Amino acid sequence: MGRLTFVQWHKHGVKGDRPFKRGAVGTGLVQAFSVTLSVFLMMGFVVVVTNQPVYHFSPAVLLTILVSAAVGGMGAGAAAGIRGWQHGGMTGLIYGMLFVAAGALTGLPVLDPVLINLAMAVLGAVGGVIGVNLPAVRKRAVRRRYLSSRK
Repeated sequence: MGRLTFVQWHKHGVKGDRPFKRGAVGTGLVQAFSVTLSVFLMMGFVVVVTNQPVYHFSPAVLLTILVSAAVGGMGAGAAAGIRGWQHGGMTGLIYGMLFVAAGALTGLPVLDPVLINLAMAVLGAVGGVIGVNLPAVRKRAVRRRYLSSRK
């Protein structure tokens, strides 16, 4: 764990440094919804192609939603480049709140809304830490740091 970055501190007042990057959370949400939509389309294809009387997709749906929160957090952390836990956790929390709200509006049963939101926020934060530590993100951050120091 010598090269992992959980928090990367920056000086405030430096051009381009903002404590929270909303665009990164938006990127993470788009990635989370894309993963969810693609897996749900594959599940629908399985239902159309096969001929079974009953399908038990509830564990697969729950697993898809949780993995999507982690993937969205990873995308948010990679897009932000700093504080992956913050951006990823916020992505997971917002995604969880949207999922619970959609379930309540459509009448679908949701296991435990608080537990689902907490799990999605934690998985998003873990994904954000992973996203910040991706090799491509590290190279981009180092290149940006060296370019900004030339004045």
